Amino acid sequence: MDLLKNEIKLMFKSKLIMLLILVSCVAVTIGINSLNMSNDFDLFYIRRSSSTIAFGAVKFGASISALLFGLFTVLTLDKDKRKRSKEIIGSNIDYHKLMIIRILAIVFYEVIATIIGMMVVITIQKFVFSIPVNIFYYLFNYWIIFFPSLLFSTLIVSGLYLLIDSLDISFITLGVLFVKSLTSNNYLFTWVQTNLDIISDFAGIQPVGKTIIYNRLLWIFISVLIFGVGLLFKRRYEFHLKESFFINVKSRALIILVVIAVFGSGFTYIKEPYTMELIRNMENNIDENISLTGLRPEIVFDNEKGEMYGRVLYDFINKGSDSIIFSTNEGLNINSIKVNGEEIEYNRTKGEVEVFIPNMKEIEIIISYGGKVKTDKNGVGRGMPGYISKDSIYLLENSNWIFRPLVKEGDSINISGYYSAPEYLTVVVPGRLIGTEIEGQLKKWIFEYNSHTADIGAFAGRYGKHEISFENMNIEFYYSPRHKEYVQNMKIEEYIKDMMKYYIENIGDYYSDIYPLKIAEVALYKRGGHSSENVITISENMLNRDKNMYSLIEDENTQYRGMDIDVFMSDLSLIAHEIAHQWWGTGVKVVEDSPWSSEGLAQYFSYKYIQSEFGDMESSLFLSRWESRVRELNNYYYLNNSEMLDKINEKYRKSLEMEKLQSELYYLMPIKLLKGEEVLGEKEFLKGIEKVYKNYLYKDLTYEEFLKEMNLSEEAIEFE
Repeated sequence: MDLLKNEIKLMFKSKLIMLLILVSCVAVTIGINSLNMSNDFDLFYIRRSSSTIAFGAVKFGASISALLFGLFTVLTLDKDKRKRSKEIIGSNIDYHKLMIIRILAIVFYEVIATIIGMMVVITIQKFVFSIPVNIFYYLFNYWIIFFPSLLFSTLIVSGLYLLIDSLDISFITLGVLFVKSLTSNNYLFTWVQTNLDIISDFAGIQPVGKTIIYNRLLWIFISVLIFGVGLLFKRRYEFHLKESFFINVKSRALIILVVIAVFGSGFTYIKEPYTMELIRNMENNIDENISLTGLRPEIVFDNEKGEMYGRVLYDFINKGSDSIIFSTNEGLNINSIKVNGEEIEYNRTKGEVEVFIPNMKEIEIIISYGGKVKTDKNGVGRGMPGYISKDSIYLLENSNWIFRPLVKEGDSINISGYYSAPEYLTVVVPGRLIGTEIEGQLKKWIFEYNSHTADIGAFAGRYGKHEISFENMNIEFYYSPRHKEYVQNMKIEEYIKDMMKYYIENIGDYYSDIYPLKIAEVALYKRGGHSSENVITISENMLNRDKNMYSLIEDENTQYRGMDIDVFMSDLSLIAHEIAHQWWGTGVKVVEDSPWSSEGLAQYFSYKYIQSEFGDMESSLFLSRWESRVRELNNYYYLNNSEMLDKINEKYRKSLEMEKLQSELYYLMPIKLLKGEEVLGEKEFLKGIEKVYKNYLYKDLTYEEFLKEMNLSEEAIEFE
């Protein structure tokens, strides 16, 4: 302890450590506004709270401080070598022990930097922004994200230096690991920060908090392993690596530490419990001999445990198949499967289960299962399609929380059932709510509807429900009461009315006079919006911006300019896009054949709404971005040279192909539609669209049929 105290005093006297702590404090202070310094429209002007301030500060601060403390560590360890005092010190004290003491002294100052940085940001929040402090977010962010980042940096660079015995190479290697961490899509590899962009004000940290903690557990093992290996190969008595190893390996404690770290890191990585590879492009595996005609889900949510229990009944018409394959979620364990009332055996592989069926026309399958929903391996924090937490439920169809049969969907699928959740949550069910029942501390939400798709979701939160009356329509708007002030000041409900009015006037009536349109706010852990049947979700950023946005619409003569207006327009455009899907995707089933898609039609109509509401100046910004993106992708070398595409890294090739597909669906197709409008004239084009919608309501619509109905050719709407 005396030696440790002495090292702490020596570092303090050097003044360098105090400068390092000061820089860390400056970094976390700058980080308070880091969201507005990014290129991410979704995060601009997000309303400040303890969650956003604390997280933004540590995310930005950790990226600076971890690198600086890593540099300070390697300079400290190399100090005696540079001053050629290593042998002199080694003659008076165990130099091996001194190195460890110095590392502990650095860790001491990392603790000090964390405490001071946290207090600085708390003070700014309380006295500068006058925002109440939620200490939980500070404790979590600073002691689970910030401090471990500094600790890992120190342990990793110490291990590298002890192994390599070179200041330059050690720091360069740390820099490579640092950059890899910042750019990795796999949340397990992000040791510097996390791959989370923001902590949700709507759902809190619980949906992703467990993944952050798991990431930290993994890197405790990895950093200790690197440090332990460095100690094993630390130079002794001017020996080389091999001779030094045989001396160091005599330490049983060190061997045990390395063995535990090896097995701990390997086991933690292999047994990662929260994510899975979601199966995509399922359309290629559809069994056309079987049709789904009925679906009855009975689901109970245990939000405290983050679990669900389901009993789902499927009705099929079989025309010659002997088995049905279901896409499943790996976190959900099957309890039993019954076919026509009898329990049967089945084959389950990764992400799928094969159920064998008799040679009968009518097949009824009941699957009982339960567990914790796993999310997309590459989507943690940015594109989570499914989670269950204490304050929120967000389950999209593509998370396979209801096992999805890979069969043809019938013309009309009868769907009915219920979701049971804690009474304090409001559940947004698909179709029509038939009624609710209280069962203990749970509330059962019973629903039914007919659909041409079995893709259904489940959404719940501590919502306030707001009814929007529009002509003969009923619109249900669900959002957090915390965001009520923004919604009212920015007149979001009025804009929703205007969108509906524009679409009804220019496309046709809403597809159903039975099912209400439901719009639900969801957490930022799934960006953007989503539309399925009569339920639309929009991420909280569109309803939770900073108060300085209010002034934008106080004066009807306000000229729309500036970044804040671009953000607001982007929000409205996205809401308009998702609402347009109620016509194109739900009302008319658009048979996708890139670039033809419901996405292109929704983009086109969201553009037309913005143009109608705000004029050409604002809408032209969207068009110029689309054209720029399409031209940019058209100039990509590998996309223009398909023979070279197979020669590049598979992961990079898939990302390019996905970029190309998204560009065609979201940017190229609306440009083509605008070209068609230019050819026919706006009035005639919209009249043709109205005719198409009326003729194909509840039917499939192909690209060829659309062009024929509109009296257009592919050549006429080509974009160059």
